[in-house]
Amino acid sequence: MATTKELFKERMTIRKTDPLRAGVLGMIIDSVQKAIRELDRDETPEDIQKAAKKMYDQTFATIQEYKKGNADTTQLETELAILKEFVPESLSPEKIKSEIESILASLDESERNLKNIMPRLKEISGMDMKIAKDIVQNLL
Repeated sequence: MATTKELFKERMTIRKTDPLRAGVLGMIIDSVQKAIRELDRDETPEDIQKAAKKMYDQTFATIQEYKKGNADTTQLETELAILKEFVPESLSPEKIKSEIESILASLDESERNLKNIMPRLKEISGMDMKIAKDIVQNLL
């Protein structure tokens, strides 16, 4: 997994030849730097993944809105493809259910609630929290 320092080097190398990718890398770097400053800690590989995932979701939503108005989404779709490189592969619903069941098995009956389960799920790479919440609610 890349670091913001490596992303910065790549950005500087390609800024003239691929300005769109350089711009996306710059947004990822800025987002990660802001997050680690706010949390007052060192960067982790997950920081880049989280920043890219958030930006990916926002860009995807924007594309859907633009398509409703028949607007051109070519540039946004290119940005989405670049962001996807940094987003961890999503777990399948079956794998998510399996992870939830193992967490439930490790908890006492009195501890089996969203407040105790959801923070543990957030730590799992590729976890789709919307799907996970629905599964947890069905299992509880």
